[in-house]
Amino acid sequence: MVKVYHARGHTARVAWFEKKEGDWVQVSDEWAATVGRNGLGKTKEGDGKTPVGVYPLDDVFGYERLATKMPFFRSDENLLCIDDARSRYYNRIVDRRRVIEDFKSFETMRRKDRLYAMVVTVGYNPDNVPGKGSCIFLHIKNHDLPTAGCVGLPEEAMAKLVGWLDPKKRPVVVIERWVPAARFALRN
Repeated sequence: MVKVYHARGHTARVAWFEKKEGDWVQVSDEWAATVGRNGLGKTKEGDGKTPVGVYPLDDVFGYERLATKMPFFRSDENLLCIDDARSRYYNRIVDRRRVIEDFKSFETMRRKDRLYAMVVTVGYNPDNVPGKGSCIFLHIKNHDLPTAGCVGLPEEAMAKLVGWLDPKKRPVVVIERWVPAARFALRN
């Protein structure tokens, strides 16, 4: 489980945990992260917020082959995540050479600023409901600048995360305002 917690404004903390002998144990360092420019609580496309909840971590995308057990896809200039709510490809990553372009708005998966050199897709809005929000990722953060709704992590953290994730363990991200100790105390 990857936890995004203690969000204040557009900053948060991130760590990952594994269940060992029935207890959640932190297995990573704690990292400073960035979230949406308008904080947490996504309700619609373009609101500048990061969604709150529990979501599967599906795939890894990168500019170069990455050491990961997750399904991996190499990003090139033709790979796009569609955020145009009118498109049949809304909230999907597509190769523009293999689709009928019915979209006007999209995220390029190979950016010049390298923020997407390592990306983990977040399974937000799996039914691709138009306008609910799209293209939510864990990716490299841009210093301490906010994201448009994703979670930004230091490059070192992203490298460690993609190496740690294992699809056999069905990884999820939990995005919430709680501090982990308080949250787990409530569960017990």
